[in-house]
Amino acid sequence: MSQLPPTCQEDIHFYFSRSKGTHIEAGEKYITLFARLSVERAASEYKTVWVDIEEVKSEQAAPKIKKMPDSIFRYEISEELFWELYKISRRCPEELYCLTPLSYLHDYNKR
Repeated sequence: MSQLPPTCQEDIHFYFSRSKGTHIEAGEKYITLFARLSVERAASEYKTVWVDIEEVKSEQAAPKIKKMPDSIFRYEISEELFWELYKISRRCPEELYCLTPLSYLHDYNKR
């Protein structure tokens, strides 16, 4: 597990990001899924601890994936939750594509 050097705790922010996008290519519908766990310090140091991207044909995607709207979400989460999600990412990363943690949400869909 990646460890960060000690620093003032209030300067560290933990984030979970996920997105879903659909597009048509050569007449077939595809779904692109993205998830990332990252740490930010004082808005100047940004480190991605884990990231995954997957593209699947729409007809091969799980029903819960198909029902999700196209979106981009960034959640600020606790350090404890961050490391739990990191553990999940090692065992079954596809579960993070649908996860919605209880946290502060940065919704980039609303402009």
